[in-house]
Amino acid sequence: MENKKFRIGVIFGGKSSEKEVSLAGGRHVYQHLDRTKFIPIAIFWDSQLRFWQIPEGLIIRNTCKEIEENLQIKGAKRIFIEELKDLIDLAFLVTHGKYGDDGCLQGVLEILNIPYTGSGVLSAALGLDKKMQRELMKADGRINLPEYLVIKRSDWEKNKEAIKKTIKEKFSYPIVTKPTREGSTIGVMLVKDEKDLEKGINYALEYDNEVLIEERIKGREFSCVVFGNEDPVAFLPTETIYDSEIFTYDHKYLPGASKKITPIKIDEKIIKEIQEQARRTYLALGCRGYARIDGFIEEDGKVLITDPNSAASTGMGPSSWTYHQAALAGLSLTDFLTKIIELAFQAHQNKKGPL
Repeated sequence: MENKKFRIGVIFGGKSSEKEVSLAGGRHVYQHLDRTKFIPIAIFWDSQLRFWQIPEGLIIRNTCKEIEENLQIKGAKRIFIEELKDLIDLAFLVTHGKYGDDGCLQGVLEILNIPYTGSGVLSAALGLDKKMQRELMKADGRINLPEYLVIKRSDWEKNKEAIKKTIKEKFSYPIVTKPTREGSTIGVMLVKDEKDLEKGINYALEYDNEVLIEERIKGREFSCVVFGNEDPVAFLPTETIYDSEIFTYDHKYLPGASKKITPIKIDEKIIKEIQEQARRTYLALGCRGYARIDGFIEEDGKVLITDPNSAASTGMGPSSWTYHQAALAGLSLTDFLTKIIELAFQAHQNKKGPL
């Protein structure tokens, strides 16, 4: 990069069910960018998807609701979309969930010709769409996936009994139901027997119009960050341990609700397989910058990929194991954020059309 300070717009908030996670991560990124290289600009994305440049006094607020209630009286400045280009040189996206992780915001930035961190429009969309990502991963032929089935709302409403029969033939209980396009295990339910199947499907349909049904996997759960553009590397993976039948939103974000061990304590051969499976997934989905690839190690040692997160916001909170993996790769928190920005500039300089 040139020897000048780049204006980095750290964008966080939004209207998704994960906006509070976005706020925590955005605050952390803003506070730890290298001030000798960058001028950080905090940009809050409100529940109506309007942009605001906010001062320090609002950045430290605990909830998005608190920020929104004080936008008019605490010195926040409304930014109209066409003004973003004159305000920032690059957008550091710490957005989560719908509209921020699914290619929507990425598309706006492409139209404005503003570089941004992480994956592009299509890859971001794939990272939130469990149906389409699995179709591409399956087509690769080398990525291990669990058994799954996708049900549309319209089919469920018309052919409930036929779908129940198909599920019974394909799976043994317990199974997991989840929306095809949600994050942070929101809308997910462990269905232990057939009498709870409708409840699980209807719960998922509260968040999307399609439901992914998956075998319940017994094994150890891992997350692996993959880092880079055309020739990415996989970091040493983290194991997540929790006292529950499935990993919930609270396990992810409440202090002490789960334990993260980096690197996972397991045979080196299995670690290499996790890294290889994660890297293949990253390339299959066309990721850029960095992404988090989640999965399980079954009792027989087989590695399964269950949840690739291609959008750039993943794991930016203050206690995130993402930073632990980066540290083991020789990157401090500030250096890691700097490298993410450098990779973003590189990816956008080399693109032909939208990233």
